[in-house]
Amino acid sequence: MYKDVVSVIVRFHDVGKLALLERSIQSLHAQAGVMLQPIVVAQRFSARDLEVLRAAVRRQWFFSGLPEPEILNLDDGSSHDARSDLLNLGIRRHRELGNRYLAFLDYDDVMYTHAYATLIEALDTSGAAIAFASVEVANVVSLKDYEFVYGLSRPYKGRNKIDLVRDNFCPLHSYLLDTSALQPEDLYFRADLCRLEDYDFLLRVAGRNPCDFSKLGTSIGLYMMRTDGTNSTPLGEGPVGRRETGSHWKDSAARLSALRSSYEIKFFASDF
Repeated sequence: MYKDVVSVIVRFHDVGKLALLERSIQSLHAQAGVMLQPIVVAQRFSARDLEVLRAAVRRQWFFSGLPEPEILNLDDGSSHDARSDLLNLGIRRHRELGNRYLAFLDYDDVMYTHAYATLIEALDTSGAAIAFASVEVANVVSLKDYEFVYGLSRPYKGRNKIDLVRDNFCPLHSYLLDTSALQPEDLYFRADLCRLEDYDFLLRVAGRNPCDFSKLGTSIGLYMMRTDGTNSTPLGEGPVGRRETGSHWKDSAARLSALRSSYEIKFFASDF
């Protein structure tokens, strides 16, 4: 029996970025019309840093009547890139909690107050397994105590599943999954991809299940794009001129290119 609660898995890897995480948690706490439970997955934190993290999350989750946030720590004794492992750890906990809906959010991005109510409405209307909406890009300068937003844009273009199969136009926090309509064994991120793991996930999960794209054009959150090049995307990895040709991206793109021909794609009326 699924509880109609939204699990939001939030990746976090640097206790020095705690202020950005708190901003993301604030945006989840402010969600209107939904029951929501953050699952914060930390990457190899010490016991001391975990206590600091727990205190910070408690500061931003202060109303009673909401499910308590979960704090998990990936402590695998390794040094490899753990972005997929963190998400998989959160997915396992989501399954144990028995929550119905599943979403993802990186620690430095934010959601608008209406985000998950909008996506749940789309799922309820169409009966789809995954609902998509739009995310705006906020161009920011990172200053000492805050980030200065100097521009907003909508660079992600696409309308339906055909466009999604061609190329990924759906950031990690632009969609919501109804896990009661999905096969549990499909919900995982490939650990052998240190980049493009989110696109691989969408090709596998959205590709074979009905999707709802009716909320595209409705902005539900912000993707923070920093001018210092610290984002782990082609637009933000490394110095200008090398951002789209880094070895991580090349290797993962080659791996995904080999995998994607084996993925099943099905089309439903809601996909259009």
